Order: sequence, then C-alpha cells, then structure tokens
Amino acid sequence: MKISIPGLGGRLRRSRNGTGLSQEAVGKQIGVSWMTVHRWEHSLRAISDTHLDLLCELYDKPLRWFLTLEEGDLEDAGPSEGSSVTSGRSSAAANRLSRKIADAPASHRPMIEKVVEDILDALRSN
Repeated sequence: MKISIPGLGGRLRRSRNGTGLSQEAVGKQIGVSWMTVHRWEHSLRAISDTHLDLLCELYDKPLRWFLTLEEGDLEDAGPSEGSSVTSGRSSAAANRLSRKIADAPASHRPMIEKVVEDILDALRSN
C-alpha cells in the first residue's frame, strides 16, 4: 500500500536530519535511490508501507508519529506543485480535513486515500 498524507514529507525530512544521515545513506540502508528519499521528503511521491516501516526502525520513531498530523505540519509542507492556497479559509478547511483523516480508523485510510485521489484527478481533468 502507498501512503501519502499531508505533512508526511516534512516529518520524514526532520527525522532524517535528526539522525545526521544523508539522503544517500538512508537510501542505501533501505534499498532505494537518494532521489526516491528526496521525493518522499518533498511529498512528490507516495511511500510504500514497507519502506515507511523500515524508516520507522532506522529513525527510531513509531509509525503513528509519521501518520498523525500536528499543528504546523501543513505550513512546513507548503503548497504542492500545481496548487495554491488562496485564503486562510481554504487553509483552515485543509487543516480540518487532515485532522479528520488522521483520526479515521487505520483500516479506513486506504479507502479515504483512494477517494481523495479520485476527486483530485477529476478536478485536474476539468
């Protein structure tokens, strides 16, 4: 399963920086390229649950720490490519939605992610 939630990239980057490891060193330890680590950290690519488990071990962090959105996580992430935040109201809405997703049962998250991806794909095609 692929995981892509707001704030995850920033948490991955902060965790790696906390260990003092380079993106290249992390990639070698878990069997991916440094560019893949870079893309995860900049929220350009979803991460597999298997690789996230490996990073939890490497960074000595529980999985829940990476998957729980906290105040400031969205601001650290910034708007993704092709998106824009036009008002404080849309940012507040994004924060509320992210908190609801983070509070959803883990068994529901893959379905939620798929629905959100489908909605975003439909919006992009319009």
